Amino acid sequence: MIKVGKRSKAKYWGAFEVQDLVTLDSPVRCFSTEKGEVDFNPTIVKLAWDRDPSGDKHDIWFPYWIKIDGKEKYGQFAPMVGQKALLELLSKAIDRGFFEKDFVEGLGRKIAEHLRKQKAEEKGA
Repeated sequence: MIKVGKRSKAKYWGAFEVQDLVTLDSPVRCFSTEKGEVDFNPTIVKLAWDRDPSGDKHDIWFPYWIKIDGKEKYGQFAPMVGQKALLELLSKAIDRGFFEKDFVEGLGRKIAEHLRKQKAEEKGA
């Protein structure tokens, strides 16, 4: 598992340091047709680049680990995260200050807008 303070280098982006990370309270127990029962542990990691790779900073990373037969290995592909796990991770990341104020406010507006539309649809149904 990745640790806060770890320095590393991304192949195309350059050097970075792990500023913070959030994990689930407990891994998601999954069933693999190839391996049977496995533990899936998605995370959200806040990075600090030595040199920002773009104007959007690319400072949020979503690595995951899989534990099979007691051995943990790093996931090599884009994670597929369930809604409960995603909500837990995002809630923790927001509480820990991973995101800038503009992002959190924009997210809040989008959620409020969606809930208003949903409520109006329910009334009209």
